[in-house]
Amino acid sequence: MLARPGSNVGRVPTTPPPHAPDAPAAAWRDVAPDALTTFCTIEAVAAHSLPAALRVPVRAAIAAILGVASTDEEVVAADDRVPACVEFAEQFVVDVAGITEPQRRMMTAAMGADSFTFVQALYVADIFTRARIAIEKLFDDPLGAVQPQSNSGSELWPLLERFMQQVALLPALDPLTTELVRLRGAQVHNCRLCQSRRSVKALDAASSADVFDHIAADNPDLSDRERIALTLTDALVTQPASIDAALVAEVHAHFDVAEIVEIVFDVVRNAANKIAVALGGDAPVVSEGVEFYDINASGEVVADVDIDIVRGATTR
Repeated sequence: MLARPGSNVGRVPTTPPPHAPDAPAAAWRDVAPDALTTFCTIEAVAAHSLPAALRVPVRAAIAAILGVASTDEEVVAADDRVPACVEFAEQFVVDVAGITEPQRRMMTAAMGADSFTFVQALYVADIFTRARIAIEKLFDDPLGAVQPQSNSGSELWPLLERFMQQVALLPALDPLTTELVRLRGAQVHNCRLCQSRRSVKALDAASSADVFDHIAADNPDLSDRERIALTLTDALVTQPASIDAALVAEVHAHFDVAEIVEIVFDVVRNAANKIAVALGGDAPVVSEGVEFYDINASGEVVADVDIDIVRGATTR
Protein backbone atom coordinates (compact mmCIF):
# COMPACT_ATOMS: atom_id res chain seq x y z
CA MET A 1 0.00 0.00 0.00
CA LEU A 2 1.28 3.45 -0.85
CA ALA A 3 2.07 5.77 2.03
CA ARG A 4 1.15 9.39 1.31
CA PRO A 5 2.76 12.03 3.53
CA GLY A 6 0.75 14.80 5.09
CA SER A 7 0.69 18.08 3.21
CA ASN A 8 0.50 21.62 4.51
CA VAL A 9 -0.53 23.02 1.14
CA GLY A 10 -2.78 25.95 1.87
CA ARG A 11 -3.71 29.36 0.70
CA VAL A 12 -1.84 32.44 1.84
CA PRO A 13 -4.27 35.33 2.37
CA THR A 14 -3.30 38.25 0.17
CA THR A 15 -4.81 41.36 -1.28
CA PRO A 16 -5.51 41.36 -5.03
CA PRO A 17 -2.31 41.24 -7.06
CA PRO A 18 -0.71 44.68 -7.37
CA HIS A 19 0.10 43.88 -10.97
CA ALA A 20 -0.77 41.22 -13.48
CA PRO A 21 1.91 39.47 -15.53
CA ASP A 22 2.07 41.45 -18.75
CA ALA A 23 4.87 39.55 -20.48
CA PRO A 24 4.02 37.16 -23.32
CA ALA A 25 3.30 33.65 -22.10
CA ALA A 26 6.47 32.28 -23.65
CA ALA A 27 8.73 34.98 -22.16
CA TRP A 28 9.71 32.59 -19.36
CA ARG A 29 11.63 30.53 -21.94
CA ASP A 30 14.18 33.34 -22.29
CA VAL A 31 15.01 33.43 -18.57
CA ALA A 32 17.32 30.41 -18.40
CA PRO A 33 17.68 29.13 -21.97
CA ASP A 34 20.67 26.87 -21.27
CA ALA A 35 18.93 25.18 -18.35
CA LEU A 36 15.74 24.80 -20.40
CA THR A 37 17.66 23.21 -23.27
CA THR A 38 19.31 20.76 -20.87
CA PHE A 39 15.92 20.07 -19.25
CA CYS A 40 14.44 19.06 -22.63
CA THR A 41 17.51 17.04 -23.59
CA ILE A 42 17.32 15.14 -20.31
CA GLU A 43 13.69 14.26 -20.98
CA ALA A 44 14.52 12.99 -24.45
CA VAL A 45 17.48 10.89 -23.29
CA ALA A 46 15.60 9.55 -20.24
CA ALA A 47 12.67 8.49 -22.41
CA HIS A 48 15.05 6.26 -24.37
CA SER A 49 17.04 4.95 -21.38
CA LEU A 50 14.60 2.16 -20.50
CA PRO A 51 13.25 -0.60 -22.73
CA ALA A 52 9.72 0.09 -23.88
CA ALA A 53 8.41 -2.93 -21.98
CA LEU A 54 9.35 -1.12 -18.75
CA ARG A 55 9.09 2.51 -19.83
CA VAL A 56 5.46 2.34 -20.94
CA PRO A 57 3.90 0.83 -17.78
CA VAL A 58 6.12 2.84 -15.42
CA ARG A 59 5.36 6.17 -17.12
CA ALA A 60 1.65 5.26 -17.27
CA ALA A 61 1.65 4.66 -13.50
CA ILE A 62 3.34 8.02 -12.88
CA ALA A 63 0.95 9.85 -15.19
CA ALA A 64 -2.04 8.35 -13.39
CA ILE A 65 -0.77 9.58 -10.01
CA LEU A 66 -0.02 13.07 -11.30
CA GLY A 67 -3.31 13.32 -13.18
CA VAL A 68 -1.99 13.70 -16.71
CA ALA A 69 -2.48 11.68 -19.84
CA SER A 70 0.13 9.05 -20.60
CA THR A 71 2.01 9.84 -23.81
CA ASP A 72 3.19 6.28 -24.42
CA GLU A 73 0.61 4.51 -26.57
CA GLU A 74 2.67 1.71 -28.06
CA VAL A 75 1.83 -1.91 -27.33
CA VAL A 76 4.75 -3.58 -25.58
CA ALA A 77 5.77 -7.14 -24.84
CA ALA A 78 5.31 -8.61 -21.39
CA ASP A 79 8.25 -8.22 -19.01
CA ASP A 80 8.38 -10.01 -15.66
CA ARG A 81 10.24 -7.05 -14.14
CA VAL A 82 7.22 -4.77 -14.49
CA PRO A 83 5.42 -5.51 -11.18
CA ALA A 84 8.46 -4.76 -9.01
CA CYS A 85 9.39 -1.68 -11.04
CA VAL A 86 5.87 -0.23 -11.11
CA GLU A 87 5.41 -0.75 -7.37
CA PHE A 88 8.74 0.98 -6.71
CA ALA A 89 7.82 3.80 -9.10
CA GLU A 90 4.43 4.42 -7.49
CA GLN A 91 5.96 4.66 -4.03
CA PHE A 92 8.76 6.89 -5.39
CA VAL A 93 6.19 9.34 -6.75
CA VAL A 94 3.80 9.37 -3.80
CA ASP A 95 6.30 9.23 -0.91
CA VAL A 96 9.89 8.33 -1.71
CA ALA A 97 10.80 8.07 1.97
CA GLY A 98 8.17 5.35 2.31
CA ILE A 99 10.05 2.95 0.04
CA THR A 100 10.60 -0.21 2.04
CA GLU A 101 13.64 -2.46 2.02
CA PRO A 102 11.63 -5.27 0.38
CA GLN A 103 10.53 -2.87 -2.39
CA ARG A 104 14.13 -1.73 -2.86
CA ARG A 105 15.41 -5.31 -2.97
CA MET A 106 12.76 -6.36 -5.48
CA MET A 107 13.58 -3.45 -7.77
CA THR A 108 17.34 -4.00 -7.61
CA ALA A 109 16.87 -7.74 -8.14
CA ALA A 110 14.79 -6.97 -11.23
CA MET A 111 17.07 -4.28 -12.67
CA GLY A 112 20.50 -5.50 -11.53
CA ALA A 113 23.28 -3.32 -12.89
CA ASP A 114 20.67 -1.00 -14.42
CA SER A 115 19.14 -0.06 -11.06
CA PHE A 116 20.79 3.37 -10.90
CA THR A 117 19.78 4.17 -14.47
CA PHE A 118 16.22 3.09 -13.68
CA VAL A 119 15.98 5.41 -10.67
CA GLN A 120 17.42 8.32 -12.65
CA ALA A 121 14.83 7.76 -15.38
CA LEU A 122 12.16 7.50 -12.70
CA TYR A 123 13.24 10.85 -11.22
CA VAL A 124 12.95 12.48 -14.65
CA ALA A 125 9.57 10.95 -15.43
CA ASP A 126 8.27 12.08 -12.03
CA ILE A 127 9.82 15.49 -11.30
CA PHE A 128 10.11 16.81 -14.84
CA THR A 129 6.42 16.01 -15.37
CA ARG A 130 5.63 17.97 -12.21
CA ALA A 131 7.60 20.92 -13.58
CA ARG A 132 5.76 20.72 -16.90
CA ILE A 133 2.41 20.87 -15.09
CA ALA A 134 3.54 23.86 -13.04
CA ILE A 135 4.96 25.72 -16.05
CA GLU A 136 1.75 25.29 -18.01
CA LYS A 137 -0.33 26.54 -15.08
CA LEU A 138 1.99 29.43 -14.19
CA PHE A 139 2.69 30.67 -17.72
CA ASP A 140 -0.09 29.13 -19.83
CA ASP A 141 2.59 27.74 -22.12
CA PRO A 142 2.74 23.95 -22.58
CA LEU A 143 6.18 22.58 -23.36
CA GLY A 144 4.92 20.03 -25.87
CA ALA A 145 5.43 16.29 -26.11
CA VAL A 146 8.72 14.65 -25.20
CA GLN A 147 10.42 13.15 -28.22
CA PRO A 148 12.53 10.12 -27.24
CA GLN A 149 15.97 10.24 -28.82
CA SER A 150 18.65 7.64 -29.25
CA ASN A 151 21.99 9.33 -28.79
CA SER A 152 24.92 7.10 -27.99
CA GLY A 153 26.94 10.15 -26.97
CA SER A 154 24.50 11.21 -24.23
CA GLU A 155 24.39 9.58 -20.83
CA LEU A 156 21.73 10.62 -18.37
CA TRP A 157 23.76 11.31 -15.23
CA PRO A 158 26.19 13.85 -16.77
CA LEU A 159 23.19 15.69 -18.20
CA LEU A 160 21.53 15.76 -14.79
CA GLU A 161 24.72 17.10 -13.24
CA ARG A 162 24.92 19.80 -15.92
CA PHE A 163 21.32 20.83 -15.27
CA MET A 164 21.89 21.00 -11.51
CA GLN A 165 24.95 23.22 -12.01
CA GLN A 166 23.14 25.51 -14.43
CA VAL A 167 20.20 25.94 -12.06
CA ALA A 168 22.45 26.49 -9.06
CA LEU A 169 23.96 29.51 -10.82
CA LEU A 170 20.64 31.21 -11.64
CA PRO A 171 20.81 34.68 -10.06
CA ALA A 172 17.22 35.92 -9.73
CA LEU A 173 15.92 34.46 -6.47
CA ASP A 174 17.24 35.70 -3.12
CA PRO A 175 19.35 33.24 -1.06
CA LEU A 176 16.93 32.94 1.86
CA THR A 177 13.91 32.04 -0.26
CA THR A 178 16.09 29.66 -2.27
CA GLU A 179 17.13 27.87 0.92
CA LEU A 180 13.61 27.71 2.33
CA VAL A 181 12.42 26.11 -0.91
CA ARG A 182 15.29 23.61 -0.79
CA LEU A 183 14.73 22.65 2.84
CA ARG A 184 10.98 22.28 2.36
CA GLY A 185 11.56 19.78 -0.42
CA ALA A 186 14.12 18.00 1.73
CA GLN A 187 11.55 17.68 4.52
CA VAL A 188 8.84 16.27 2.27
CA HIS A 189 11.26 13.76 0.75
CA ASN A 190 12.92 13.18 4.14
CA CYS A 191 16.41 13.46 2.69
CA ARG A 192 18.65 13.25 5.73
CA LEU A 193 21.70 14.70 3.97
CA CYS A 194 19.82 17.70 2.59
CA GLN A 195 18.23 18.47 5.94
CA SER A 196 21.64 18.43 7.62
CA ARG A 197 23.00 21.26 5.46
CA ARG A 198 22.58 25.03 5.60
CA SER A 199 23.35 27.60 2.94
CA VAL A 200 26.03 30.09 3.97
CA LYS A 201 24.38 32.86 1.95
CA ALA A 202 20.96 32.11 3.46
CA LEU A 203 22.38 32.19 6.97
CA ASP A 204 23.95 35.56 6.20
CA ALA A 205 20.61 36.85 4.87
CA ALA A 206 18.44 35.51 7.70
CA SER A 207 17.71 37.59 10.78
CA SER A 208 18.21 34.43 12.83
CA ALA A 209 18.93 30.75 12.23
CA ASP A 210 15.59 30.13 13.97
CA VAL A 211 13.88 30.81 10.64
CA PHE A 212 14.87 27.27 9.62
CA ASP A 213 13.12 25.65 12.60
CA HIS A 214 9.62 25.75 11.07
CA ILE A 215 9.69 25.73 7.30
CA ALA A 216 6.05 25.66 6.27
CA ALA A 217 3.59 27.84 4.42
CA ASP A 218 1.56 28.31 7.60
CA ASN A 219 4.45 29.90 9.54
CA PRO A 220 3.31 33.45 10.40
CA ASP A 221 6.90 34.51 11.07
CA LEU A 222 7.74 34.20 7.39
CA SER A 223 6.98 36.96 4.91
CA ASP A 224 4.07 36.61 2.46
CA ARG A 225 6.62 36.17 -0.30
CA GLU A 226 8.37 33.32 1.53
CA ARG A 227 5.11 31.60 2.44
CA ILE A 228 3.86 31.77 -1.16
CA ALA A 229 7.15 30.26 -2.37
CA LEU A 230 6.63 27.40 0.10
CA THR A 231 3.01 26.96 -0.96
CA LEU A 232 4.15 26.59 -4.57
CA THR A 233 6.91 24.21 -3.47
CA ASP A 234 4.43 22.08 -1.53
CA ALA A 235 2.16 21.86 -4.56
CA LEU A 236 5.03 20.85 -6.83
CA VAL A 237 6.35 18.11 -4.57
CA THR A 238 2.95 16.71 -3.55
CA GLN A 239 0.33 17.26 -6.27
CA PRO A 240 1.03 19.92 -8.92
CA ALA A 241 -2.52 19.58 -10.23
CA SER A 242 -3.52 21.51 -7.10
CA ILE A 243 -1.96 24.71 -8.50
CA ASP A 244 -5.03 26.83 -9.19
CA ALA A 245 -5.74 30.32 -10.48
CA ALA A 246 -5.58 31.83 -7.00
CA LEU A 247 -2.10 30.48 -6.33
CA VAL A 248 -0.93 31.51 -9.81
CA ALA A 249 -2.12 35.07 -9.10
CA GLU A 250 -0.34 35.11 -5.72
CA VAL A 251 2.89 33.85 -7.24
CA HIS A 252 2.86 36.48 -10.00
CA ALA A 253 1.99 39.19 -7.48
CA HIS A 254 5.10 38.52 -5.41
CA PHE A 255 7.68 37.22 -7.88
CA ASP A 256 8.84 38.28 -11.33
CA VAL A 257 9.09 35.83 -14.21
CA ALA A 258 12.78 35.06 -13.64
CA GLU A 259 12.17 34.30 -9.96
CA ILE A 260 9.21 32.02 -10.75
CA VAL A 261 11.25 30.06 -13.28
CA GLU A 262 14.02 29.73 -10.73
CA ILE A 263 11.67 28.39 -8.05
CA VAL A 264 10.35 25.73 -10.42
CA PHE A 265 13.82 24.75 -11.62
CA ASP A 266 15.12 24.81 -8.03
CA VAL A 267 12.44 22.32 -7.02
CA VAL A 268 13.46 20.07 -9.93
CA ARG A 269 17.15 20.35 -9.02
CA ASN A 270 16.56 19.81 -5.31
CA ALA A 271 14.33 16.81 -5.92
CA ALA A 272 17.29 14.87 -7.26
CA ASN A 273 17.54 13.95 -3.58
CA LYS A 274 14.77 11.45 -4.35
CA ILE A 275 17.38 9.35 -6.18
CA ALA A 276 19.52 9.08 -3.06
CA VAL A 277 16.56 8.51 -0.75
CA ALA A 278 15.11 5.83 -3.05
CA LEU A 279 18.41 3.94 -3.02
CA GLY A 280 19.02 4.46 0.71
CA GLY A 281 22.07 6.65 0.06
CA ASP A 282 20.99 9.85 1.82
CA ALA A 283 22.91 9.46 5.12
CA PRO A 284 24.21 12.79 6.46
CA VAL A 285 27.91 13.46 6.83
CA VAL A 286 27.46 14.90 10.34
CA SER A 287 26.02 13.04 13.31
CA GLU A 288 25.10 16.28 15.06
CA GLY A 289 24.88 19.91 14.08
CA VAL A 290 24.95 20.92 10.42
CA GLU A 291 27.26 21.17 7.46
CA PHE A 292 27.58 24.50 5.71
CA TYR A 293 27.51 24.76 1.93
CA ASP A 294 27.64 27.21 -0.93
CA ILE A 295 27.89 27.08 -4.71
CA ASN A 296 31.21 27.69 -6.46
CA ALA A 297 31.74 29.43 -9.78
CA SER A 298 31.10 26.17 -11.68
CA GLY A 299 27.74 25.57 -10.00
CA GLU A 300 29.06 22.76 -7.81
CA VAL A 301 28.21 22.34 -4.12
CA VAL A 302 31.03 22.85 -1.65
CA ALA A 303 30.21 21.63 1.88
CA ASP A 304 32.13 21.47 5.13
CA VAL A 305 31.51 21.70 8.88
CA ASP A 306 33.82 24.75 8.89
CA ILE A 307 31.92 27.71 7.46
CA ASP A 308 35.16 29.60 6.74
CA ILE A 309 36.42 26.79 4.51
CA VAL A 310 33.20 26.99 2.51
CA ARG A 311 33.45 30.77 2.24
CA GLY A 312 37.04 30.54 1.02
CA ALA A 313 36.23 27.93 -1.61
CA THR A 314 33.17 29.67 -3.04
CA THR A 315 34.09 33.34 -3.18
CA ARG A 316 33.09 34.67 -6.60
